[in-house]
Amino acid sequence: MTHRVARALIGLQLLALLVGTQMPGAWRSGAVQALHAPSWVSSLAHLVLFAGMAIVLAVRPLAWPVARIVLAALGLALLTEGLQFFAIDRHPRWIDVGIDMAGALAGMGLVNMADLCFARR
Repeated sequence: MTHRVARALIGLQLLALLVGTQMPGAWRSGAVQALHAPSWVSSLAHLVLFAGMAIVLAVRPLAWPVARIVLAALGLALLTEGLQFFAIDRHPRWIDVGIDMAGALAGMGLVNMADLCFARR
């Protein structure tokens, strides 16, 4: 993966996250109902997005240190929850920050497991 591709992946994930964060509550509920999806699908989407961002940041060519990824994920989780004050019928929740952080930690865990499994001995 090149730097350009890594940055594009991060940018697309951030765009999806910010659009979803600013979506009014009625739109979000309507989209979930139209898909006949359970109500927790939004939380799963956040978990997957944060895991994906952590994976892209943890592997080459970016290869950020773990502490930097955790701080960036925490800052982004707090930012997206704080932005919900400005969205119609949306309210920030601490549990959502926890879900986002769990996604980031899961992504870094997957990278570490892959490193262990495919490391040359």
